[in-house]
Order: sequence, then structure tokens, then C-alpha cells
Amino acid sequence: FDGDPLALADVTIYVPTRRAARALRGVFVDSLKARGGGGSAILPVIRPLGEFDEDEALFEAEPSAAIDLAPPIAATERLLLLTPLVRAWKRRLPAHVAALFAEEIVVPASTADAIWLARDLTGLMDEIETEGTDWAKLAGLVSGNLAGWWQVTLEFLGIVTDAWPKFL
Repeated sequence: FDGDPLALADVTIYVPTRRAARALRGVFVDSLKARGGGGSAILPVIRPLGEFDEDEALFEAEPSAAIDLAPPIAATERLLLLTPLVRAWKRRLPAHVAALFAEEIVVPASTADAIWLARDLTGLMDEIETEGTDWAKLAGLVSGNLAGWWQVTLEFLGIVTDAWPKFL
């Protein structure tokens, strides 16, 4: 990368996994930051190779167990289904936070805020699924002064670990 913001615009880089694609994007961003001057550029297209190809599954000789699964929920529908769960979490939260920290928190303050939180939550759901991580591992990550706020975060993530499976 020579500093020309368009130098990599026509480049496609193939990497083995989505994780590698995210890591490489991070390296490019760090490189731009290191150059200073608010560095911006059009990054190359980074494509993971080692992911499941849905078209390939159509041509398998033996029927797959995945055929018996219900179709996935569309992204917009999932967002709209998660939003009321986020608003319900907000209704439970203020008393819990006030009891722990003697402060009031107003997140989400509106339906628009709930949609933004639901959108971020869907992104996290996708990332956890992509990485193959277990939600249960999150419970013991933080201790000390931040542990109370982490419990609030875990309660928010309970939307995915508890409320969402019940909803489905």
C-alpha cells in the first residue's frame, strides 16, 4: 500500500475464513491510521473461501439434514421481532440499575433507539454464530468494579440467550 487511496480499489483478496477477512480489514484500517492525516482509502474486496457454499449443497447426492430446517428469518423481520424484546428489557432495567448504582438509565429512550440496539444485537448474534462461540462463556468475563455493569450487559444479552429462543 503506497498511500494512494485508490490503489487497492480494484484488488480482490481471498482468505480462508470470515475471521481472517475481518482481521485483514483491521490491518488495513490500522495501516491507514498509522499513516496519519485522517487516512481514508477504498479497501480491497476481501472474500473468505472456507465458508459453506449454499449452492453447492443443492447438488449433494444425499439429502442433507439442513433441508428439514425451517427457512432462516429475513434480516429485517428478525430486527422487527427483536425490537419489542429490547423494549421489554428496557422496562425491566431501570429498577435493577437504580438498585445497583443509584442512577437512572434511559436506554432505549424510544422505539428508534430500540431498533438500533436490536440491530447491534443481530450483528452480535451473527458474529457469535460465525465464530462458533458459546454465549454461556460470557457470564464470567468481568469482575471487580465493572462487574455490576457487566451484569446489566448480560441481562441485555439475555434477550438472545433466553427470550429469543422462547420466542422462536
